[in-house]
Amino acid sequence: MPVVESAGETKSYSHGVSVVIPNYNGAALLRENLPSVIDAFACWGGPHEIIVVDDCSSDESTKILAEDFPTVQVLVNARNQGFSRTCNRGLAVARYPVLFCINTDVRVQSDLVAPLLRHFSDSSVFAVTPAILAEREGKNQGIVDGLYGKGFIKGGFAPLDAVSPVRENLYAIGACVAYDREKFRSLGGYNEIFTPYLFEDVDISYRAWKRGWRSLYEPGATVFHYNSATILQAGKRRKRTIYFRNRFLFHWLNLTDPGLMAMNCLYTVFRLAVSFLWLDLPYYRAFWGALKSLRHVIVQRRDLKPFRVLGDREILRRTSGGIS
Repeated sequence: MPVVESAGETKSYSHGVSVVIPNYNGAALLRENLPSVIDAFACWGGPHEIIVVDDCSSDESTKILAEDFPTVQVLVNARNQGFSRTCNRGLAVARYPVLFCINTDVRVQSDLVAPLLRHFSDSSVFAVTPAILAEREGKNQGIVDGLYGKGFIKGGFAPLDAVSPVRENLYAIGACVAYDREKFRSLGGYNEIFTPYLFEDVDISYRAWKRGWRSLYEPGATVFHYNSATILQAGKRRKRTIYFRNRFLFHWLNLTDPGLMAMNCLYTVFRLAVSFLWLDLPYYRAFWGALKSLRHVIVQRRDLKPFRVLGDREILRRTSGGIS
């Protein structure tokens, strides 16, 4: 649904932006896409820093960064940490009040910064995404519709040619997003329970929504996303297991509406009862993997309870439309 752009007190964000780029074996992607990021922030012209956090790459990533991009700050993980931990490391040292997280498989246009930045004058805004065009999938991943079906919350991406004004999103996709640093850090950053990848961006946006902090789509800026180029290197069965494990964890951590929780439980039990018919072993491995983190889920749910302002149905209602 379209949104009103003023909902809170205003403050200035004219004094700097930090950009964090996680990298794992992305040497070719860095050569191809990092120049567009450097150019976009130079074109904007305000104070900024660009931090690449290398997740223990085995290719020439760090050599390329040192030789071809000397103005970029580089942090190197001693061992592979996964997406959330790698991003958190860079975002933790960021100096400026707006944090941009941009993947190596994203090419940005020169007018990226200012349209997104203007929304942070509103104190209710947590995150803003541009139009994120994934041409291979035919989707605009910058627009994320809030959906609920078969017991699970889902984010529906808009078609590539969708037209939308500024609107509220279910979540801000981590491929290219701007965050309010103060809010991001007060949420504890990306939840590392989702390591190695998937759902960390969904989760932090949803936790922000629970506090009444909004995620917005800004149509005045565009980037091009070449579809999880690093994740595509992983085996399909492993990715499927990680996806379902983290989907369980997201719902166990965040669902609070009794009716939606009951539906989630019933559908999960049904799916566990029948998945053996088509030998869906990854689904069982995923459920078992999520169960092993149940103690952490219980602790985190307890810690989040005092901050809840909005319920699940209200979040879904506010993010469930507005595209054409």
